[in-house]
Amino acid sequence: MMIRKSQIIFYSCLSFIFGVGIASFIDIPWLVIYFIGLANVILIILSRPKSLLLLLAFCSLFFALGIFRYQLSIPAINENHIAFYNGQTITFQGIVNDEPDIRKDHVKYKVKSIDKKGNVLVKASLFPQYQYGDALEIKCKLSAPEPIEDFRYDKYLALSNVYSACYRGRIEKINSGQGNFFKTIIFKIKNKVIAVSGQILPEPPASFLGGLLWGAKKGLPEDILENFKRTGVSHIIAVSGYNITIIAVALTNLFIGLGLSRQKAFLPVVSGIVFFVVITGSPASIIRAGIMGVVALISQTLGRAAKMHHTLAIVGFLMLVFNPKVLIWDAGFQLSFLSTLGLIYFSPVLAKYAKPLPSFLSVKESLTTTLSAIIFTAPLILFQFGRFSIVAPIANLLILPAIPLNMAVGFLAVVLGLIWLPAGQIIGYGSWVILTYVLKVAEMLAHFSWSQVAI
Repeated sequence: MMIRKSQIIFYSCLSFIFGVGIASFIDIPWLVIYFIGLANVILIILSRPKSLLLLLAFCSLFFALGIFRYQLSIPAINENHIAFYNGQTITFQGIVNDEPDIRKDHVKYKVKSIDKKGNVLVKASLFPQYQYGDALEIKCKLSAPEPIEDFRYDKYLALSNVYSACYRGRIEKINSGQGNFFKTIIFKIKNKVIAVSGQILPEPPASFLGGLLWGAKKGLPEDILENFKRTGVSHIIAVSGYNITIIAVALTNLFIGLGLSRQKAFLPVVSGIVFFVVITGSPASIIRAGIMGVVALISQTLGRAAKMHHTLAIVGFLMLVFNPKVLIWDAGFQLSFLSTLGLIYFSPVLAKYAKPLPSFLSVKESLTTTLSAIIFTAPLILFQFGRFSIVAPIANLLILPAIPLNMAVGFLAVVLGLIWLPAGQIIGYGSWVILTYVLKVAEMLAHFSWSQVAI
């Protein structure tokens, strides 16, 4: 049996991913990993080219490398790591190295220790507020993050290498402007975008648009978030490859409508995705979602869905090399992959049954694209939210067709608002109509006492 190089690459990537998954739950001794790796390197050297034995040796080697990479991502907790001092009251200096997480009654900062390794999640009052790049001196009792009911909050924080938390402490600002130059510029752009969206739309539609485009759910009132949960449409404000691909499809249809071919529209659409990633503040989760959106776009542009599983495996491998913790503990990563699988493999199937639908404003393509992503991500969403919405089918049927158009119009309104505010406000009125429709539908369906059951 002759094995092709593409098969070796594909199955090796899958083996690496599987190794990361196993290591996420089981701690395997380093000596075992070393001997597995060494044995397979020897086997690769001795195996015949393109043989089944060579394939198995590569798979076993990459499985061991996946385990190795995950365990390498777990820091050594010693005197040089800030988490070593969990349970103790200490004074340390650190730099705010991410965008502040502003809530109704407090702010959370991710602070990178200056003289130790590791990050600390610092919970503070709303005022005074600190910004990305501020250097702080903090005195508090550190604690190890713990799971919250069924949510592995400790694992979630570990995605950002946070293994310590400070919930009540004394904070003093000692300097500013200590952050990365490019990241500072990106946050300024994002703040400008948020300010423009607030000028072109009233509340709560402005916050809803923020949730759709860059996942800014915190500005949405609790009753609206609850309506989305009860009606099974919370996924529309969880930024993933699904949201970005909707933007990509909408932009592709726009450029095709302007007379460009699908191939010529590819680069402008990718530029639009890059711009979208920038205005969201470029967190790692949205960068990953942007990559998955581009992968789905390549599939649609080239029309080679049968070959895309190789690309997906390689992309997954590279993402896990960068941060192996996301495989099990990052729902956004999982949503991006599942939605991209749906768009590549299931959207063409739905398109065959959608032929009677009108092609006006790309209704047919937008609906098949959206439904394919929803169908593939539904089991994960059900598992993550722990609720089964009885009205979800009709809610999705009424709401989903409006989402691609809404994201496209809202995105255009924000871009035009950045250039000339009155133009953004004019386009923003159309976005307001669609946003209001979605909010009212969700409110009406969530009103029924039987609209959901707990799982």
